[in-house]
Amino acid sequence: MFSKPLHFALLLAGLIVVAGCEKSPPPNFRFNSVEWLKQERLHLSGDDKFDEGYKQEIGSILTTLFGTPDEPKFPYLLGEDDPAHDVIGLDNLKLAAGAVKSGIEGEHQGLYREHCAHCHGVTGDGAGPTAEVLNPYPRDFRLSKYKFKSTPLRQPPTDHDLMTILENGIPGTAMPSFRTLPKEELQALVEYVKYLTIRGQYERYLISEIANLDGGSIIDLSLKSETKDGEKPSDDDVEEFEDQMYTFIGEGLQEGIIPRWLKPDRKVSKVPPAPEMFDLAHASHEDFVLQGRELFFSKGNCMQCHGQTGAGDGQLGNFDDWTNDWIKTANVDPFDPETYADFIAVGALPPRPIMPRNLHLPVYRGGDHPDDIYLRVANGIEGTPMPASSALTSDEIWKIVAYVKSLPFENLSDRVELPVNDEAISNR
Repeated sequence: MFSKPLHFALLLAGLIVVAGCEKSPPPNFRFNSVEWLKQERLHLSGDDKFDEGYKQEIGSILTTLFGTPDEPKFPYLLGEDDPAHDVIGLDNLKLAAGAVKSGIEGEHQGLYREHCAHCHGVTGDGAGPTAEVLNPYPRDFRLSKYKFKSTPLRQPPTDHDLMTILENGIPGTAMPSFRTLPKEELQALVEYVKYLTIRGQYERYLISEIANLDGGSIIDLSLKSETKDGEKPSDDDVEEFEDQMYTFIGEGLQEGIIPRWLKPDRKVSKVPPAPEMFDLAHASHEDFVLQGRELFFSKGNCMQCHGQTGAGDGQLGNFDDWTNDWIKTANVDPFDPETYADFIAVGALPPRPIMPRNLHLPVYRGGDHPDDIYLRVANGIEGTPMPASSALTSDEIWKIVAYVKSLPFENLSDRVELPVNDEAISNR
């Protein structure tokens, strides 16, 4: 039981917190200043800068189409029949968005801010309050790249892929399992992540188009409005306005971005059944593993990154696409902080090389089922140096999977080194 002074002190503190929350401004989506700076470096010379007014224009367009963190919207540009309804449902957006709260009947809202924003950020930019101390960094959804999925490179994940990550987490990272959440809440989070991704893709598109505008507005609303004298806009003005709307919303968003997310299940890579020799109890399983080991060092060329022992000590110093997206800007050296200090100042996280997996540790970020590992070898890992193995047959991939699964149990002191295939390295 609280003493009276302590009780009143806590009550007063609670009122101060509530009052502060009431007066604090609502959260906003953070502008992608890293992309802005990158595009300035790419298209302008010297100390030239883009007109800051474009930031407000881009913000207005994004708010009109996508709403705010508290009041999300989605651009169903074709009305009730828009197939975008199959990508994201507004009810799920509202369930996941906004401040964290529960209703009288126990229903939850603000799911994203409760479970995800502290790492991935309110904007989904991978720069939440805890991001900088995590290794690897949380994902920036705005690049529309997902590592662990059932679809090939450059294809979006399925809802099932995203749901699997939420349910299982990602071992070896700070991404936990949310398996205890109800399915409807998990589905709301899946759709909210897609919402942040599509919004982020479109923002990047708008920023990248600024260099082509020659100082004009992104969408010149004056062309569609009445003049000061009440005159109607000319047919030419209306046509110009419609052309701008088509370029930036129709072509850029409705045709260029949203369709990629329609029915990704049709693009899922099928995993063929494992050969009988993959079974540990099969009499020829050991030979099957040895064949996989030979492929690992030759045709598969896996040792280039994973090393001669498979311990992840091969080729180092590579970066993932989330970092490459800006460190490949001219005059940026990821190993010289002075060359990228301006990127850090506008929100980029300090570059860290990506480390190949130590395959002797049974920690498989994309799942430890043989089918999961098969997909990682066959399709590669989006956004990383891990390539798709288009030169390997399905039987050869299964042999490599068998060898990888055996590595945690391998006695390194008994192994015999195989020669490195220099030709395979040069053809990688």
